[in-house]
Amino acid sequence: MTTSGSIHQVQENAVTGGLVVPGARDATDVIHADLRGRILSGDVPAGAGLSQARIAKDHRVSRGPVREAFRLLQREGLIEVEVNQRARVTDLSVDEVEHLYAMRVSNETLALGLSVPRFTAAGLDELDRLVDAVANAEARGFDAWEDQHHRFHMRLVAHVGERMLRSMTQWAEHTRRYRKIYVSREGSGWTLGAREHAELARLCRERNTAATSMLLARHLSRAGLALIASMDPAHEPALLRAAIRQALAAAERTTP
Repeated sequence: MTTSGSIHQVQENAVTGGLVVPGARDATDVIHADLRGRILSGDVPAGAGLSQARIAKDHRVSRGPVREAFRLLQREGLIEVEVNQRARVTDLSVDEVEHLYAMRVSNETLALGLSVPRFTAAGLDELDRLVDAVANAEARGFDAWEDQHHRFHMRLVAHVGERMLRSMTQWAEHTRRYRKIYVSREGSGWTLGAREHAELARLCRERNTAATSMLLARHLSRAGLALIASMDPAHEPALLRAAIRQALAAAERTTP
């Protein structure tokens, strides 16, 4: 039987990962990137406790860089900081999932509509390459698949501008830990999603802005709705459905 103490120990071991940053000036960036990556990948689970003292000791730095890394993670909504210099990874929330996918549907379809006319020949070739990379990564497991899948989706909206791209990247990254826990791709609608990647790339090459935007809206909404249903079948995703209707209506208005 596993005790609560041993569970906490396993969680803290997962957090530190044996990374050593002896006195590095960029210690905050390194610690922040390490913790953030582990949280988003699910290696550090929701509810796991984080100790400033423990992390500082394992990274061989003072508590200052760890405290600053915690502040960045808290601002992003990934941890909750307590008064005793400890923190915990935020719980998984169906409301957060719905919010993230509503933001993605609304903004990525808009960004794709702006990007389609701006793709260069090299950019379109890169989309085709990523379609194959996503398909080939499937056999290597979720993490390998997710990395290529994320690159593909961010390439679709690459011409929207740096500031908006940063926001969309964060929203997409935050959905990762939910998908890893709640969605098993084998035998599910995710296989259909893989076929849609190739169709999205083809429509981009044809410069068909309306059809591409509508397909992306359906592609993202299917993923979001499936994820919400797997977390809480009784949850009514009114916000996400409104975002879907708005995105589809906007795409239809661009149809020649």
